[in-house]
Amino acid sequence: MRSLPSRVLAATLLMASLTGAQAQSQRQITIANEGGFPPFNMTAADGTLQGFDIDLGNAMCEIMKAKCSFVTNEWSGIIPALLAKKFDVIIGGMGITEERKKRVIFSAPYARTYSYFGVVEGKEFNITPEAMKGKVIGVQQGTTNAAYVEKTYPGAEIRRYPSMDALVSDLRAGRVDVVLGDIEPFLAKGDETPKMVNIGDPVQVSEGIGMAFRPEDTALRDEFNGALQTLRDNGKWAELAKKWGPPIK
Repeated sequence: MRSLPSRVLAATLLMASLTGAQAQSQRQITIANEGGFPPFNMTAADGTLQGFDIDLGNAMCEIMKAKCSFVTNEWSGIIPALLAKKFDVIIGGMGITEERKKRVIFSAPYARTYSYFGVVEGKEFNITPEAMKGKVIGVQQGTTNAAYVEKTYPGAEIRRYPSMDALVSDLRAGRVDVVLGDIEPFLAKGDETPKMVNIGDPVQVSEGIGMAFRPEDTALRDEFNGALQTLRDNGKWAELAKKWGPPIK
């Protein structure tokens, strides 16, 4: 009569042991972004990260059956930190460029965005290289936008900022004449004064937005590519893009 409970107890202990072992063996992947590039990634008032990158990263990790966590890193140092193995992948609205390909490998593009020139409402600018001589152009440091203005506007003074928030703040304060960046989220903030408007045509400064990996991590890159394709095929990518809105395409 006592053997049945013993077998049940043994089975219960075995299941608990297996569950614990599976939990311990579940792969840990650390994802980095700057936490200040809306709508891709941003830091909420309570300190949590949110945005398209976070939702997309979690959805891919679920497909990969991996346990993923997110960390933030200052943007201009994010590639060196990846190469130093402080985290495993950058999912942070990073543009794919030839210069960056010399240091990291990229996934297939998971989004495409355009940059815009922005000025304070009421100011008019001709954004030809000749007309921009002597003007102050603000960009976020370490970005494809910074590389673009350095090449295109050699006669302008270029000021580099650690974040888009700091950049737009100085534009509104009159410390820069014009900015180049992914400014659509800031254009939507109509309650902030002076209001910012975009001028000229959109500028495509990269091959798309991709996830960045260390050069040796081709298997991890391929796994994320597979998960991304699954999300495109099942409609989840489109759902998230709609949720977070422009400039995600």
